[in-house]
Amino acid sequence: MEKAKPYILTAILLAALCLQASAATIESNLSNRRFTTTDGLPQMQTETVWQDSRGYIYIGTLSGFVRYDGRTLTPFLGGRRENIVAFQEVDGDVRALGFVRQWTVRGKDVQMSPIDPEGRLLLNNLNAYDLPPGYVLLEDRQEENRVLCRLTEDGTEPVLDSPTLDEMTPDRKMYVDSTGIYIPTPQGLYVAEDGKMRRLSRKADVFSLTRSGADLVALAADGLYIVDEEGLTLIYAHRFEAPDYGLYVRRNRQGQLIIADSHTIWRYDAAAPEPMHQLATGFNLIRTIFIDRWNRLWAATYQGVYCFFHCNFTGHRLTDKNDIVRAVAFAGDHLVAGTLNGKIMVDGEVLEEQDGNFFAPGATEIDGTVYMAGKADIAAVSGNGVRWLGLPEGVYRFVSRAGRRLIIGTRTSLLAYDTQTAQLDTITSEIQRVWCAAQDDEGRIWAGGNPGLFCITDADGGAASVQKVKSTPNAQIITTMATNGNGQVCFARGDSLFCLQSGRIRAMAELQPMITGHEVRSVHLSPRGYLVAAAIDGLLVARFNGTASDAHWFNAASGFTTIEPLMGAMAESADGTVWLCGVEDMISFRPADLLADNQESTVIPAPRPWWMRWWVWLLAALLLSLIVWLAASKAARRQALRKMASLERQKRQKELQLQAVRLKSIPHFHSNVLSSIEYFILNKSADDASHYLKLYSDFTNQTLSDIDRPSRSVSEEVEYIRSYLELERLRYGDRLQYSIIVDPDVDRNTQIPTMLLHTYSQNAVKHGIASKAGEGNVEVSIKRQSRGGADGVLVSVKDDGVGRAEAARSGGYSTGQGLKILQQQIELYNQANRHHIVQQVTDLTSADGRPAGTCFETWVPADYKY
Repeated sequence: MEKAKPYILTAILLAALCLQASAATIESNLSNRRFTTTDGLPQMQTETVWQDSRGYIYIGTLSGFVRYDGRTLTPFLGGRRENIVAFQEVDGDVRALGFVRQWTVRGKDVQMSPIDPEGRLLLNNLNAYDLPPGYVLLEDRQEENRVLCRLTEDGTEPVLDSPTLDEMTPDRKMYVDSTGIYIPTPQGLYVAEDGKMRRLSRKADVFSLTRSGADLVALAADGLYIVDEEGLTLIYAHRFEAPDYGLYVRRNRQGQLIIADSHTIWRYDAAAPEPMHQLATGFNLIRTIFIDRWNRLWAATYQGVYCFFHCNFTGHRLTDKNDIVRAVAFAGDHLVAGTLNGKIMVDGEVLEEQDGNFFAPGATEIDGTVYMAGKADIAAVSGNGVRWLGLPEGVYRFVSRAGRRLIIGTRTSLLAYDTQTAQLDTITSEIQRVWCAAQDDEGRIWAGGNPGLFCITDADGGAASVQKVKSTPNAQIITTMATNGNGQVCFARGDSLFCLQSGRIRAMAELQPMITGHEVRSVHLSPRGYLVAAAIDGLLVARFNGTASDAHWFNAASGFTTIEPLMGAMAESADGTVWLCGVEDMISFRPADLLADNQESTVIPAPRPWWMRWWVWLLAALLLSLIVWLAASKAARRQALRKMASLERQKRQKELQLQAVRLKSIPHFHSNVLSSIEYFILNKSADDASHYLKLYSDFTNQTLSDIDRPSRSVSEEVEYIRSYLELERLRYGDRLQYSIIVDPDVDRNTQIPTMLLHTYSQNAVKHGIASKAGEGNVEVSIKRQSRGGADGVLVSVKDDGVGRAEAARSGGYSTGQGLKILQQQIELYNQANRHHIVQQVTDLTSADGRPAGTCFETWVPADYKY
């Protein structure tokens, strides 16, 4: 929620202070937040406050209405001049009612419809304030012919049509419950039962009625009455000062009646010693009061809307706006206070005022006397008398209690004043700038100095022993400390709280998550078992019995509206009410009530959009599961197809390799080679025959051993083709010449397809050289070449034979089965590679255009995978 605004209400006198109206110096009011146009109201003049079944607060104004969700105000009607005087909820839809039109809220939109479809009747709001949900009072434009109606989905249906309704003046509120319809008029109080009207009482100043337990209570100008069959019986006399627009009444969660006239709000509790207690006054025309489901009190006025939270905090200010209370303490039932301008007050009455004097934060009580540290001396207030201790002039920073001794802190020392003998002793001068001190159950005095925590023993007499407690962090000054009188001590350092028990220091880790980030200015240990820690921006209240429990945090959103509490001691009255001073005002509260109150969250969760509904998430999960399953199935099928394709490709590659070997192992080639070797054996040197026989054996062995290899290195392929060409020379002799050139920069480990050179060379010999008359040449070259950013080798086989066309005409050109097999192998390899093998065949011609051979070129990437 947004931060609460400063108090704006004018005076009410706190009963506990017993102030006289003519001499009032303190004005008090419940802590509240005021909503105005700066918060989002369409205008300041508000008519009604209401809450729907979901918890939203609706506020009607003279220019439309707003909805409050605990954080912000959402406006409706866009500033249209439409007086919204009531709200109803029909079949789950909120209706904002004007005099002529009603607006049904649908999300952030509204739908307009007439109050009376026939256009004859208008809404009466002044007499219908106390009607139960679903009822409206209609009248004609002359404010006559009134009809009590029940709202329906289609419009309205009459419930009571009686001339008695016209007798109500604007300040009367009719009341409906199971026992009848009650109509207060200037002629008396009437009741309609079973369609019959009868007068219960002739009392002319009954304004409103309500239920209090089993009793029906009537509110009149002179007090509260019980209504029964005999008439009216006075139960509490009270003169309401301003019932100009009648009396408004609501019942809170505790069963108490909250009553308001035009300017003042009271609380009536029949069980209290003083049943009627004034809560707040000074309003400019109260139009409605309302208590929401969280027990918060609301008031719609012509100065905006006020929210009084849970009525747990009461703020107090001096009527002198240039002064503030800095020190408070109780002497019995009397509140003693010292101010910044040097006033000393008891129960709001000024006992003494000294120009130039001021009081430091904090006061303490010993044997019915309250002591406060002034500018240059200590004041002792007992009853209605004030005396000064007459101490040496100095700057006194604080006072606290150690048994019957008064502990006094100065800039340079810590003093002890015996309240019975008036003897002043110096406890120690070793601590500079003492800010606070307290005594534990073993008589030790603990003091917060500049900086660090000090423990003082033997302080009752003689030389005191002062020890700086090393285990306590001393980077920050300890400025506040409190004891509950039972030996337990608590102090604060920055945003951390510590307690002392039997000389041991314990960090209160149980409170740290709640207090972290909030600088603590004052602490209080109640003898009733409560710990109170006031921070700059909030208040922590917890039960305390050595350890803290049931802790709650209060801030401006939950009623704690005091701005920056002072670094001084709090005061606690006999009834357990704690008083705390701030830089602008004081605030009082009961820790027991704060913890007993169910501090529910008053923030309405924003409606979940459709896409955050559970069924949407379920459908989304099912849809996502289906998508994942389909994607996984598709991926599995795709992977299976890829694996199948890979297996098919491998199978096809093996088949092509086998076909290639079979093609290279043609019978006539081997027959020719063996015949030539036989010729060498018979007619030539046996050594030459042995050489060729070994060459043929190696060639055949390599062919068979590489049958399963898809690729060979450049070196292996070159040696293989060299053997083949040498064996072919056995047949062709000097008619076949060849050369093999490998550039020096070629990586001889580069893999190229098996029998690539053999296929091209065999084609060159068989179809180029064999058909040529005379000598023929076959040139094999391998060069390094890059294409498309990829490194590789360019393999070429060139012959100077008759060319492909002439070989085909002469019948020496075959079907080209070897080239087809090689092409198919390369196509299979290319399917698994980013960079492809590229083949090119060129028919060579002479200068005069005649065929001069064939050139086969193949570029193989260096990173090719087989």
